Amino acid sequence: MAMLDHGVSAADLESTLSAWLEAGAIDQSTAAAARRLNARLGEASRREGLLRVLYDTATDLTGIRDVEAVLKAIVRRTRSLIGSDIAYLSLNDYDSGESYVRVTDGATTALFRNIRMPLGEGVLGAVATGEAPAQSPDYLMDETKSHLKSSDTAVAAEGVKAIMGVPLRAEGKVIGALLVADRHAHQFSSDDVALMESIGTHAAVALENARYFSEMASALTRLDQAQRQNLAHVRALEELSNLDRRLMETLASTGSLPYLLNLLAESLDTPVFLVSPMGEPLAGPASDGDFGSLPALSAAEESAARRAAVHFQVKGRKYTVMSAVAGDQHLASLIVAEELSPARLAVLERSALVLSVSLLLERTFQDAQYRLQLELIDDLLSPRAENAAALARRAGQFGLANHLQLVVRVVGVPDDQRQRALSILRHRSEGAPGIIALHESHLCIIEPVERYDNRPNESGGGGRTGQSIIDELKRRRVTATVGTSEQVSGFARLAAAHTEAHAVLRALQALSRHGEAADRAALGTAGMLLGAMDSPFAGQLLTAQLGPLLGYDERRGTQLVLTAWTFHENGGAAQETADSLHIHPNTLRQRLDRIDALIGPSWRRGSRSLDVQVALRLWRMKTAGVSSAGS
Repeated sequence: MAMLDHGVSAADLESTLSAWLEAGAIDQSTAAAARRLNARLGEASRREGLLRVLYDTATDLTGIRDVEAVLKAIVRRTRSLIGSDIAYLSLNDYDSGESYVRVTDGATTALFRNIRMPLGEGVLGAVATGEAPAQSPDYLMDETKSHLKSSDTAVAAEGVKAIMGVPLRAEGKVIGALLVADRHAHQFSSDDVALMESIGTHAAVALENARYFSEMASALTRLDQAQRQNLAHVRALEELSNLDRRLMETLASTGSLPYLLNLLAESLDTPVFLVSPMGEPLAGPASDGDFGSLPALSAAEESAARRAAVHFQVKGRKYTVMSAVAGDQHLASLIVAEELSPARLAVLERSALVLSVSLLLERTFQDAQYRLQLELIDDLLSPRAENAAALARRAGQFGLANHLQLVVRVVGVPDDQRQRALSILRHRSEGAPGIIALHESHLCIIEPVERYDNRPNESGGGGRTGQSIIDELKRRRVTATVGTSEQVSGFARLAAAHTEAHAVLRALQALSRHGEAADRAALGTAGMLLGAMDSPFAGQLLTAQLGPLLGYDERRGTQLVLTAWTFHENGGAAQETADSLHIHPNTLRQRLDRIDALIGPSWRRGSRSLDVQVALRLWRMKTAGVSSAGS
């Protein structure tokens, strides 16, 4: 374990293990466990390093202002990240219907550096159409790909065999392709393809960013020649250039979204709001405007489609929206609380470009964190002894420890709302200890008891049962039902706690108490028994034990079932029952006689009274709610 903690190569580990095995210091199962653990640590380190390099790549690319330098940096970084012999980038010429190699890294022949392919032909032409990534393990021998004599000659001269590429999209249009090639035949892995797609997304944004800077530099050169005639305009552009520099700095800072909004609000001297494509607030000050209304959503969609700012009104107030877009994906929208002039619109447009990069980086990190949580929940609910140390270390990254008191919550939501609910709850729990992920057909949450015990706004057991989750989702128009386990200590007991929480959820659903939260204490014995049954069991039990009373109450508008419930809750004491029902003892006596006549006097005492009491408790939970079953 000390060797693994300090880092050891597979070869060095194998050498040490072999020596220990020969000496009898360890057995084969221990050696196998050490190899598996070292492999997992290596994979985790590789993933972390890859994400860090990808983040550094995006930051470097967006910080370069010259288009030629950006192109060279893209292929250089791509070749380094993929580990290929050659990386090259093509641009589309729609007038000639071709895609031509614009810049290469690792190519040695002029023929290869000057390839031109008709759109749709070969790997290069197919990728440049923008339909999907494409590859060929041995291009010259690949009969599934179309071939041109000129391009085949260039490929053969370069010695290229394996080729893989992804399309580059900017402002909704395919501008070219990013490709890698090796001089040996092989199939590129799905991880390589996914990494290339991520690089391609960042590369397209970087190219657009560089284009903006080039355009601005050209404009400044022209305006400098006419400085005396248009000095005010030159100063405005200089201020915009300074803003661009400060915007670029946000990508290298922690908490880039608040910094970006503060900078934009300072530059525009007006409040700025950041909302999701559905109009939900993501950051910025609170607003009275309904950004989820039809005018606001329509304006945001139009801005995303046009890649331009759009004006709209909500409740008589004017706003300007600029959507942040990456490829064809609408990431978020910047909303300014006034109708901006053309000069100030340029500030908003550049801010939206930086916002796109920031959101892409944040999403990459969040997706990686979610994958870790998803794998961790599966492992916590089915722990294996040989992974105990690694499991504890991974759980510690999210504030979970084997000695802490933990609870498991199972959140049931409709299928079409599951992803939305997951997004809301992940945002809600950001920065707090605990994990949340999809598990089987529901959302599963594992969190420390202290996480809700110390919340002042979760009084009255709301935190214990998960009512705060119901309330949060309800505010976002998502209906959920939550089952919570009793608190447990130790990861080994989480599987049983999950089973308990799932049984609570099933009981709530069987009782038709959708939109409520409960734990075992709130449901009681009757409720937990119901959780182990099929949903029709509740109806069958009520019909068998209380059918005549339910039918009588429904026909005559009486309260015989409520009377029986209250009678049992007061231990069969007539006076206390009458007081609870606010009726005269003679009236109570008449009701009890009627109940005796309908279901028999044995309901009051004896073995049958237990069945009736269970049925009455289920009736109370179905009609008055889980929280009222004990009152």
